[in-house]
Amino acid sequence: MRKKLLLLQAFFKKQVIYFRRYLLNTLGGMLTLYCIFLLILGGYRGLSGPTGLTGDTVEALVVGYVMWFFLYTTYQDVAQQIRSEALTGTLEQLYMSVHGFGWVIGAHVLAAFIANLFMAAVLLAAAMRTAGTVLHINLPALLPVFVGTLLGPVGLGLIIAGLTLIFQRIDSYTQIVQFLLIGLVAMPAEKVAWMRLLPGSFGAGLVREMMVRGRGLAEIGLSRLLLLFAIGAVHLLLGYGVYKLCEKRAMSRGLLGHY
Repeated sequence: MRKKLLLLQAFFKKQVIYFRRYLLNTLGGMLTLYCIFLLILGGYRGLSGPTGLTGDTVEALVVGYVMWFFLYTTYQDVAQQIRSEALTGTLEQLYMSVHGFGWVIGAHVLAAFIANLFMAAVLLAAAMRTAGTVLHINLPALLPVFVGTLLGPVGLGLIIAGLTLIFQRIDSYTQIVQFLLIGLVAMPAEKVAWMRLLPGSFGAGLVREMMVRGRGLAEIGLSRLLLLFAIGAVHLLLGYGVYKLCEKRAMSRGLLGHY
């Protein structure tokens, strides 16, 4: 276990180094994400008018924006990491790691999640101030819901990463997934049962309940939390299964070490 913690520490240190070394690019990315929120908020105001900004609708808009950020960055971190390793020709070295490829990717995802928490906090503060709204933020209660919600995007990232091993360049399709995630976050999964089976939708609904209406884990209930993790685990296993099939095909064609 100590070796696994050292692996996580190494990836987290890598995240910090990237953040510091490419600070201007990081700040530019955060500014871009903030501008996206301004466009969403401006479009909402234009459609609903000033009277439509009362109540918890704008609060739900802010929560949806933050959840989209988490789903998008988690999905991208997985797919982009494997694509980048394949592009630089170091993917095979990850497979030769004493930790195992699964542990390496898992440590990368966890370290990226911790780094994204900081970015999300900054964006959330800016979005709340811009929209003039206040949300209920109980981080210890929100963390398990976040983790259960992000299992689905990890599965999506693995699917895209697996397809990348075979087809090399599928950038246009990865961009489609970015917009797909917006729809998944916006779906009223708390009201429509079948929507809970989609990646990230059920968790996004639970987060809205907690941050907009101030509900805690006790009010959410253990059964719904377990259901969230069960749905996320299915998506994760499905994504991992697709990745392994693509990996096997890439190995048989000698593509794993080439891009």
